[in-house]
Amino acid sequence: MSSPPRLPHSFGAFARADAGASAIEFALVLPIMLAILVGCLEFGRALDNQRKVESLARTIADLTSQGDTTDVIRSATMADIVASGKLVLGPFNGTAVKIVVSALAVDLAGTVTKPRVCSSYATANASARSLGLAGDVTIPTGFNTPGMRYVFAEISMPYTPLFGSEVVRFFTGANNVFSLSSSMPWPVRVGKSYNENPYNEVIMPGGRACYL
Repeated sequence: MSSPPRLPHSFGAFARADAGASAIEFALVLPIMLAILVGCLEFGRALDNQRKVESLARTIADLTSQGDTTDVIRSATMADIVASGKLVLGPFNGTAVKIVVSALAVDLAGTVTKPRVCSSYATANASARSLGLAGDVTIPTGFNTPGMRYVFAEISMPYTPLFGSEVVRFFTGANNVFSLSSSMPWPVRVGKSYNENPYNEVIMPGGRACYL
């Protein structure tokens, strides 16, 4: 039996060279493919975390808007509201989340676009808002009624990429910690009317009713 014909030397060398080129191309493309995969996974996780933060803002605002059995919300009640509200963050760790919730008022004249902070409460790792005009907040549509009282919850928390921290750092040069935040205005659901104002309001621990 005759042996199979042998490939020309030049053709075999070409095949080996083509295989080597394919390996090099794959090695160049693989990191990009992995970066895209990790980026998609990380984006989905970050988006889920952001939605949880927004849900927490709504929860804190709603629970606070229901006030307390006393005129001023007790510190223990606010601590319970914050603790129960953090449960909505699961499975994300809420240890470092910062929560600030304030009682805001719209000027009776109805000509001011900024609300006034009447009382404010914050977790230990955050700072309560200073009383007086809130220069960095605009009264939202639907709340801009003379004398209106409402609750304003502000949430922020750090987000550390689970998979792509080094990828993010490689492509952007930034550190691997980002901040997620959400703010939520909420109508007062219970509360009490003060100073002959037709709108009910809630008062944060240590605060007092609005005088507008």
